[in-house]
Amino acid sequence: MYAFMWQLLKTSREVSRFASVALVGVDSQDVQVYLKYFDITLLPSTIFFFNAHHMKMDSGSADHTKWVGGFYTKQDFIDVVELFPFFSIFRGAMKGKLIVNCPLP
Repeated sequence: MYAFMWQLLKTSREVSRFASVALVGVDSQDVQVYLKYFDITLLPSTIFFFNAHHMKMDSGSADHTKWVGGFYTKQDFIDVVELFPFFSIFRGAMKGKLIVNCPLP
């Protein structure tokens, strides 16, 4: 899990023009309500927001509210956030979509 967190931190500089990366400890009392709301039971989990709106991603699983598990490479995270014109979180949000398709297999 620490490798996943380190990978996100390294990627945060590359996506800083259009995204912010925030790592949150799940032991904090301040985030317990969000853990229940987003049903975060498996770690690591990645949740995407755009202008305070929760962005959903169809990754082929029943749960579209979050990405569960780590990204295999740094480029996988960048692809989900920005690169693919019809699938990315950023470009989908700019077009007013609340759910986008996941570009990863």
